[in-house]
Amino acid sequence: MAAPLKVVLLGDTVVSNRHRLDAKADFPVDVVHVGSATPAAERDAAVNAADAAVVTAFSVPATGSTTLRLVQVQGAGWERVDLACLPARTTVCNAFGHVRAAAEYALMTMLMWTHRWKEVEDAFRGGAWAWSGSAGGPVRHELNSRVVGVVGLGHMGRELCDRISAMGVKVLGCGRTRPPDLRSIDAYYPLDRLDAFVAECDFVILSIALTPETTGLIDARRLALLRRDAVLVNLARGPVVDERALYEALTGGTIAGAVIDVWWRYPDAANPNPPPSAYPFHALPNVMMTPHSSQWTEQMMDRRWDMIVANLRRLHRGEPLCDVVRPGVG
Repeated sequence: MAAPLKVVLLGDTVVSNRHRLDAKADFPVDVVHVGSATPAAERDAAVNAADAAVVTAFSVPATGSTTLRLVQVQGAGWERVDLACLPARTTVCNAFGHVRAAAEYALMTMLMWTHRWKEVEDAFRGGAWAWSGSAGGPVRHELNSRVVGVVGLGHMGRELCDRISAMGVKVLGCGRTRPPDLRSIDAYYPLDRLDAFVAECDFVILSIALTPETTGLIDARRLALLRRDAVLVNLARGPVVDERALYEALTGGTIAGAVIDVWWRYPDAANPNPPPSAYPFHALPNVMMTPHSSQWTEQMMDRRWDMIVANLRRLHRGEPLCDVVRPGVG
């Protein structure tokens, strides 16, 4: 019988999912928990002796490890993995499972915006029937009358297109690579035609990966190309959008509003509750904002750990790994 796979769960968020590993693993595994309270020397020793580490971020000095073959990210984004800390032979993989929750969140917020849910509910809660049809209130729109553009056509982008199209909405897609099929996409634009793309949309949803190419992709010039009644929905990463330019576009009437789930500032040990931006987006009535929680569901995490455990199983059996973002060499 093969020796147990030595796995380090690195970080409090990963450690909290130990029960999923226990429930899903059908192969022998030795697990070490390395949380925020673990001393650095103990942490480093555990990681350097492991076959695999499941992480949200990685900066452990491990270039001398002779055993570490896999760093498995508990998420799609792997920008917080410091590759300089890893042996060349270590493969880095990510995990998905979040796309259904993201699509539901996008639909929910666009429906709320189109039907002006917050305004209607706040007014009625305050005793006013002003929005009621029986009182001759103002009519609203339906989402199926809007044009929705999705920037980034990877796992999340394709799920967004499928779910939104099912609502009878016209869907435009924009990405670096043309999908093999255009199901659920009424028109495709390559990324170098982003200017023309944004001008056609009532909602622009960002689901593109953060890279040097996409940092600041939505800047003041591109925001000015959007319709004045357009809404920007950011499910990608905060820095895909120019922070100051977005704030000024929202306060100056360049665009109608924004739904923001990803930010420019995040908590750390020194400051567990920082403001998410240098600008007071929270004070703007034309912003819906959530703390990077759009995909944080029980079902998402369970799907994600199906993928993580499947990769650990492949490593144990010596089979090719899936969702490789940095292949090991040597």
